[in-house]
Amino acid sequence: MADGARPRGAGRATVRGRDAARPRPGRRPRRHRARRRRGRRAGGVTGTSEVLPHAPTAPRDGSAREHVRAYVAAAVAALVAADPALAAGDDEAVHDARVATRRLRTALGDFAPVLDRARVAPVRADLRTLGRLLGDVRDPAVERHALLRRLADEPVELVVGPVRERVDDDRRAAQRAALGPLRAHLASGAHRRTLAVLAALAEDLPPGPRADEPADRYLARRARRAWRRFDAAVGRADALPPGDLHDHALHDARKDARRARYASELASSAVGDRAARAARRAATVQAALGEHHDARVRQASLRRMAMAAYLDGQNTFTFGRLHALAQAEADAAERDAAVAVARARRGRGPLA
Repeated sequence: MADGARPRGAGRATVRGRDAARPRPGRRPRRHRARRRRGRRAGGVTGTSEVLPHAPTAPRDGSAREHVRAYVAAAVAALVAADPALAAGDDEAVHDARVATRRLRTALGDFAPVLDRARVAPVRADLRTLGRLLGDVRDPAVERHALLRRLADEPVELVVGPVRERVDDDRRAAQRAALGPLRAHLASGAHRRTLAVLAALAEDLPPGPRADEPADRYLARRARRAWRRFDAAVGRADALPPGDLHDHALHDARKDARRARYASELASSAVGDRAARAARRAATVQAALGEHHDARVRQASLRRMAMAAYLDGQNTFTFGRLHALAQAEADAAERDAAVAVARARRGRGPLA
């Protein structure tokens, strides 16, 4: 990726919604209480707020283990708050729970030497399963909103045929199909056990060989490791010519940017503002590469829907136009990502 001008939206703190905001302690806002009511009406898991023993979300000492525990406690609180509304497919709750699972997987994986790996490994696998099910519900909703928004921006004479109806029906059907497996998982004993284990981890992490290391030095070291992994992923993507393999490599780099971001967030509790700044710059990279990936996904969906419309005897002009717009958006997002990567490399401070 070549360097260029400042990326669009580089100064924004948001990443695909409210993903940039780290969970904070305190009284749950009203939207969480409303989610619990929606979850009960939808037959979701109830009583999850009682699972969490209100573990403190500030470190109780200067050890690496305690700083990781505090980060885990904040993410567990966010997951538990979202849980009652998940079975209803509430967009905000699904998004928040997905972000919380990702933060937890980073904390329990990238900082594994602080923990007892054997005891933590099963819950990491459970979080992977939950994250996949949440993504299957969330992604069609995000794509539906994106496509309908672009259709709303089009001049009326360029929207030929029942395009809105097809897009809406197709993506809603995908979301409905994904809700079944998610609901089954949420209603299972396995999910309840996972929440109980997470609540215990939020209160007291089982110590590993590096548990008592000073937080400022050890957490920075682990965050630097995450950044090196990201650098390697970007290098692999840059070495590939344009095409599917290049796009897949950029998607992998996006995941590693997310891990570097969360690792930097966690380290910031001990390292300070410079680590927080590195996390924000990683979030900008993640946002740009996320826009690139989403545009590629929209292209595939539009081609599939265009073929279905053609077989139904409908005009496919608008699908082709949206496909071309998605191509332009993917190209622009990749340019933005190149600038964001260069800026992130310059702004890591103690994590460089």
